[in-house]
Amino acid sequence: PCNFNCLQQCCYPVNEYQNSIHATSKTADPKLSIKTYCADNRICLEIEDNGCGIPDENLSDIYNPSFTLKGSKDNKQSYAPEIKGTCYGMSNVKKYVELHNGKIAVESTFGEGTKITLRFPVFKKELTVKEKETVGRELKHFKKSILLVEDEISIADIQYRVLTQHPFRHKVDMAPNGNEAMDLFDTNDYDLVSLDYILPGNKNGMDVYHYIREKNKIIPILFISGNIEFLESIKALKQKDGHVDHLSKPCQNKDYVAALDHLLDGVSKVNYPPHASGH
Repeated sequence: PCNFNCLQQCCYPVNEYQNSIHATSKTADPKLSIKTYCADNRICLEIEDNGCGIPDENLSDIYNPSFTLKGSKDNKQSYAPEIKGTCYGMSNVKKYVELHNGKIAVESTFGEGTKITLRFPVFKKELTVKEKETVGRELKHFKKSILLVEDEISIADIQYRVLTQHPFRHKVDMAPNGNEAMDLFDTNDYDLVSLDYILPGNKNGMDVYHYIREKNKIIPILFISGNIEFLESIKALKQKDGHVDHLSKPCQNKDYVAALDHLLDGVSKVNYPPHASGH
């Protein structure tokens, strides 16, 4: 089944809608169409307009952070005077799409319109039979106790199903926010924590991380996040903490379980220091 969660939660389609609206600012009969479908095991989003289009000589420049055809750069008078560009829109869109293992394609004819297609891989709700056979042979850690911190129900459901079913049979407790994660950590012994960075409420993933590290310095923690700012900070964190790793959201199930197994490989539960709470 298809999971449109990555499209629903990310802001880059909004940027493309805005671009299409801007492109039709001087069009007599403006039209904007949005289409979603599945093809070649990918989720696709098409945004098409009948606006000013992009000149052929500029198509190769559209992902350049310093490039825009709006405002003072509108040499062909294609946009209404009040339309301004940031120079970073398409550059950021491409960055976010690729972080989600997707691809972006742009087709445009100057004076006629533009079609932008975003394609993302489909993420299944559980491992395939072949994947289960492979990880059963290659991975080492089974029947562990895991704290899963994830507020998006659709993602948490997939992670829980993968971790608790054959071949792993892990025991998994789920927390939808930081405060519940901290409470569960205080009252249970875990072998590993799978931790989202963006969480609802007043505690984010880093708050949970620091709380856990005050009580246990070596329990493996796998951050799951596609947040751009976090991607910069996690590099420094991994240099200081050898029991931390990161995957961008969304990720393939096989990559998720492999990352968990790799972290578990580095630390044995019998070497964990006791929690400050005594658990």
